[in-house]
Amino acid sequence: MKTVLNNRHILKHTQILTALILTGSLSVSSGVTLLKSATASQNNSLAETVNEFQKGNIKKGGLPQPVARAVLQNLSRQEGILPSKLKIIEYSQQTWRNGCLDLPKPDELCTQALVPGWRVIASNGSQRWIYHTNSSGSNLRLANSDTPTNNQSKNLPNSVRNAVFKAGSKRLNQPISRFKIVEAQRRTWRDGCLELADRNTNCIQVLVPGWRVVANADNQTLVYHTNESGSIIRLNQRESQISSNKLPQKVSDAILKAASQRTGLPISQLRITNVKQITTDGCLGLARPDEACIQIAQKAWEVTVQAPKQRLVYRASQDASQVRLNENASRVTLPKSITNAVLEDASEELGLPVSQLRIVEVERREWPDRCLGISEPLILCTPSIVPGWRVTVGDGEQRLVYRVGEPNTIKFDRRASKITRNDSLNPVSIPTSELPPPLESGMVFRQISSGGFAGRTYETVLLDDGSLIRVRIGDANDSERSVRRISLQQLRQFQRLLAENGSDSFQNLSYPAPTGAADYITYTLTSPDGTVQFNDISQNRLPKNLQVVLKAWNQLIQ
Repeated sequence: MKTVLNNRHILKHTQILTALILTGSLSVSSGVTLLKSATASQNNSLAETVNEFQKGNIKKGGLPQPVARAVLQNLSRQEGILPSKLKIIEYSQQTWRNGCLDLPKPDELCTQALVPGWRVIASNGSQRWIYHTNSSGSNLRLANSDTPTNNQSKNLPNSVRNAVFKAGSKRLNQPISRFKIVEAQRRTWRDGCLELADRNTNCIQVLVPGWRVVANADNQTLVYHTNESGSIIRLNQRESQISSNKLPQKVSDAILKAASQRTGLPISQLRITNVKQITTDGCLGLARPDEACIQIAQKAWEVTVQAPKQRLVYRASQDASQVRLNENASRVTLPKSITNAVLEDASEELGLPVSQLRIVEVERREWPDRCLGISEPLILCTPSIVPGWRVTVGDGEQRLVYRVGEPNTIKFDRRASKITRNDSLNPVSIPTSELPPPLESGMVFRQISSGGFAGRTYETVLLDDGSLIRVRIGDANDSERSVRRISLQQLRQFQRLLAENGSDSFQNLSYPAPTGAADYITYTLTSPDGTVQFNDISQNRLPKNLQVVLKAWNQLIQ
C-alpha cells in the first residue's frame, strides 16, 4: 500500500526525472525503472524490518509475521516514519472481550464475542505505540494515538516515582519491584482534579504543574496524572490498559452479567479494573443473616467492576457457581428511574410538589421476601432474598421511608415514616335520602363510581360465589357489562379482612372533596355494615382501616 511518505519519494523522483528528460540526459525507459525502484524501496524496508524482528522471535509462541507486518505498516503510514526506524519492543497474547478489541469508539456498537489476538508495543526510540490486533493482524486498533513525544522519565522526581509505584501496586495487587516507568512528561493541569474529575466533583479552577506518568507491570499499563510532588495522584482510566486475563473467562462473564443486572447497564459500559485471589469461607466471607457457611478455607476471586458513577466489588468462587456483591466495599448509586418513582410517590403522599422534596438517605438492604417485608392483604409473599435499598425522603419536617427491591419494586413503609402534618379528613354523615340501597341477598360488596371528565357512573358488585360484575348505569344496551370470577380463597380472604377493618369504616359517612375541586371521581362503597363515600383527590388521607380495605378491593377488581 502506498503511503504519504512513498508519495513524497515518488514526487521527488518524478521532478528529477522530468529535469533529466528535458536535458536529454536520461531515456524514458530508465525513468520508469527509477520510479519502480522508489516505490519498492519502502516495501523492502518494511520486509527487512519484519525479517529482522522475526529472527529474534522464532521461538514457539512468538508474534506471527503477518501481525508484525500489519502493525509496522499501519504505524508507518499513520506517522510517516520509515519502517526501518521502527521496531516491536514488546508483545503478548490477549483475548479481547468484543469485536472492537476492547477499544470502542464513541457510540460504537461492538460485537459481543471473544476475539483472540495480540497486544503489541512498537517504538522508534523516543515514542511508544500500543496496538490491539486479532490473531492474524487483519483487524488492529491503536490504543494510545496521542503518546507524548518527549519522554522525561529521567527527570521524574523520586517522590512522584514512588507515589506512582505505590498506587500501581495497590491497583494491580503486584509488588512494587515489578513496576517500571516507561514514560513521563511534564504537564500543567487546568484544574485541581488534574483534568480527571467525575461528574459529582467540583474542581478548583487553578493551574497545577505536575506530571503525566506511564507505568508498566505484568503486561498492563497504568497512566497517572500527578502534581509536582506526587502528593496528589489520579489514575487516567481511559488511557490505561488494565487486563483481566488472569481471571478465568467463566468467572469474568458471571461477574459482568451480575454487574449488568445490578446496574441496569449493558456489559459494554462495564470494565473490570482490579482482580485478586483471596482465601475465604463457603459464603465468600459475605454471609447473609442466619446463613450457615462451610468453615473451610477455599480460594476465591475478588473483582472490582467500574461503571459510570459506580464501583462494584464482587467475590466469586473458583468455578463461578457463587457470585456475591460486597456491599460495604462497593459504591452503588440509586438508579434514576427509582429516584423519580420514589419522589413522585412521596409527592402524592404529602400533597407537595417534587421540587420541595429530596432524598436524604439511601441505604443498601436485603429484604426477606418478594413483598420486601411488608405484608399485604390477599398477597402471598414468596420467601426469597431480594437485594435493594431503604430510601428516605424528607421535606425538612417530615420523613417518608420507602423499601425498594431490585429491579423496580417500591413499597411505602408507613410504620417507619414520620408524618407530622395532620392531613386526616373530617367526615360528614350521608343524608338518609342520599344513601344507596343496602346489599341484596348474595352480595358481599359493592362500589359505585361517578363523575370525572366522562361523567359516567359504574357499578361493580362482588357476589358470594366469587363473581365480579361491572355495568355502566344508564347503558340501555348493556354493552359495557363485564363478568369475571375470583377464587374462593381470595373471596374468603377479602371477607375476613372486611370483617376485621370494616366495622368502624362503613358508618354511612362521607369524606368530601376540598372546596373548589372539580372533575373528581366519587366512590361509594357498601358492605354489610353500611356505606362510606370519598373521592380520588383525598383517598390517600382516609383513615388507615379504610385504606386497607380499599387497597384489597382494588387488587380484586384490577
